[in-house]
Amino acid sequence: MVLGETEITGQVKTAYEAARAAHLTGRVLNRVFQKAFQTVKEIRTQTSIGHGATSVGSVAVELAERIFRHDLSQQKIIIIGAGQMGETCIRHLAKKGARSILVSNRSFERAVELAREFGGEAVRFEECLQTMTDVDIVVAAAGCPNTLLRRADVENLMRRRKNRPLFLIDIAVPRNIDAGVHSLEGVYLYNIDDLQALVRENVRSRQQDLAKCDQIIDARASELMAKLSLKIEKPPLFLRPGLSFLPT
Repeated sequence: MVLGETEITGQVKTAYEAARAAHLTGRVLNRVFQKAFQTVKEIRTQTSIGHGATSVGSVAVELAERIFRHDLSQQKIIIIGAGQMGETCIRHLAKKGARSILVSNRSFERAVELAREFGGEAVRFEECLQTMTDVDIVVAAAGCPNTLLRRADVENLMRRRKNRPLFLIDIAVPRNIDAGVHSLEGVYLYNIDDLQALVRENVRSRQQDLAKCDQIIDARASELMAKLSLKIEKPPLFLRPGLSFLPT
């Protein structure tokens, strides 16, 4: 969704390493992937395609910054979901100076691990809703097919909060938060669709780098194809002129 997104490269690397570990890749495929990763690094170095918010998680943090006028140091934030997007959010929040980060995940051990890495606090999944009584921002990024926060849950939550404003950012697919909560007083819900405006801004700032990126990709792909063609077309050693290992 975000031009220049870094998470895609990470997913491809993970898939490639799994295939290689299972001995399902050969010399040609290994070379193709290695060249692809080298090209990604070259693009990041020579262009600004990856500058600024370049993932769904980082765009969510950018939105939170705008809500609180670029100061997240005083806000209490809970991240629901400790997967890749949740981890990305936490990394960006830490970089932006957020001091109070809570992490909740179905696997409590994973929540503890991630919270410890960034100086945060782990929250048991079943205690997540109760904990929201004292937070300012909720970022929902759990890989779950069911709705985690229903309208009735948030309505009860807001009574305990005495209608103190609550900002919900739902970046999960499918969505973790019932869209109906948006009608509740004091609740501000943002989801993937709402992030599109920020995404479009980021895309516009990167469009000028696209041509250079394409040139780098075309050049490296051509180099690789030339080398692979040379290897494929080279005859086996025993068939080269002047050499014979065949029985006479």
